[in-house]
Amino acid sequence: MNRLFGFIMTAASSIAVVGCGNDMASGYAGDFGATPGGVKDMGFARGLVENGRVPPPEAFVVEAMFSEHDLPLEGAPCATLLCVRAAMGIAPDAQGESAAWVQVGMSSTIDPETFKRPSMAIVATVDVSGSMSWSYGDGDGGMPAAIAHSLLWNVASHLDADDRFALVTYGSSVDTPLDWTRGNDPEIKEAIGELSEDGSTNMEAGLLQAYELAREAKGTADEVRVMLFTDVQPNVGATGGSEFERLVAKGADDGIGISVFGLGLGLGAEVMNRMSHLRGANAFSLMNADDVGLFMQDNWPWMATPIAHDLSLVATPSPGLSLSHAYGFPTGEAGATSIASLDVASVFLSKRKGALLLSLTPASPEEIAGSEVEIALNYVDRSGEPVTSSLSARYDGEALDERGVVMPQASVDKTVALALLVQAMHDAAQEYGSDHAAAIATLEPALARFAADAAAIGDVGIDEEAAFWPALLDLMKADAPRGDFYGDLSGN
Repeated sequence: MNRLFGFIMTAASSIAVVGCGNDMASGYAGDFGATPGGVKDMGFARGLVENGRVPPPEAFVVEAMFSEHDLPLEGAPCATLLCVRAAMGIAPDAQGESAAWVQVGMSSTIDPETFKRPSMAIVATVDVSGSMSWSYGDGDGGMPAAIAHSLLWNVASHLDADDRFALVTYGSSVDTPLDWTRGNDPEIKEAIGELSEDGSTNMEAGLLQAYELAREAKGTADEVRVMLFTDVQPNVGATGGSEFERLVAKGADDGIGISVFGLGLGLGAEVMNRMSHLRGANAFSLMNADDVGLFMQDNWPWMATPIAHDLSLVATPSPGLSLSHAYGFPTGEAGATSIASLDVASVFLSKRKGALLLSLTPASPEEIAGSEVEIALNYVDRSGEPVTSSLSARYDGEALDERGVVMPQASVDKTVALALLVQAMHDAAQEYGSDHAAAIATLEPALARFAADAAAIGDVGIDEEAAFWPALLDLMKADAPRGDFYGDLSGN
């Protein structure tokens, strides 16, 4: 039976209303995490910077940065699996003008100590083309094949008799080395160990075969999911992001999720982004096989456990206030300026608490005081029940600090700082393709602002970002090559 609850928290400068649906884990305070689907990490961008390259703009995705940080909002206890709260703060926007910022925070009421994951039917879909370097074996942990092998082995090690597993490979041809079998079948690891190289990259054919197998598994497990292990560099059949977006969307319509594991420093970020924002989809990037163990500790089984779908927000600001930007919605773009549709296709369990962010511009500086936003929120829970709730956040005019900031909740301060940093890096990477000076002019003040924000916020994760990303500016000043390791896109 669907139940609708509302919890209201009133603070000095904000109101957060938590909308709750089915009571699946009552009594737990909502201390576990939940994050939107889409790209889930900044590993590809960091890997390129560490190796002396300016990443392409597609490597800078706001929801990816948000997913790497714990961004909790305080509020009254929730009684539902997905807990959603809201809070407002005031801070300058990218142009230095005072703006209102509303964070929509996500957490979960599951207790990870007692949580029983859903049974899974997984089609592991493995790129065995030449660019994956299967001929090198596991000797070089930075080779995509070595990462894929380690990741496949780890996933297989976490399956049991309630799960099902199939293996599809694609290169010049498509093969099914292992049809559906029980998750504890020793043949799974034997088949993984026998993977070998096969020419070109017909990713389209591989995914078509994987989805065909996945449709056969409907009804045999709680969660049916394609897991794609690839450097995302298709060169036979479909090659464009829109083509793969349509293919994944068709699978999503049939209730089949996908997790894309982009492997190595040559991965195609644009294609990966286009596949990962759809219903039941997410994407991760791994640069070295040595990282797989920690990755699995952080993400299994949460990466394959969606708890809500088709989440939509309708934000209504008070008079004198207008929505200007939306951040963290899985579109693959930083600082999206279209706020007509604020949607998240799926929300997954996570060790970290997730965030969505809205920027609102006052018609005049005086109208920032008394800013308020009402948010109508709708989604479908895991059981298919619709959930409707409302959120509200406001600012009552408290004095700003020397940064022009007032933040009733520290998480909003962090979330705003991260969003503006990623947007600036995205924009600078785009400019760098044709105008190095313009890119530097965009990034330099953004990094200076982020450093000031980091000093004021005092958060270890934010400090680490402030220490790392100046290396990107140094690369731009040194006229470093731009692009992934399959090509220099800078025009140098």
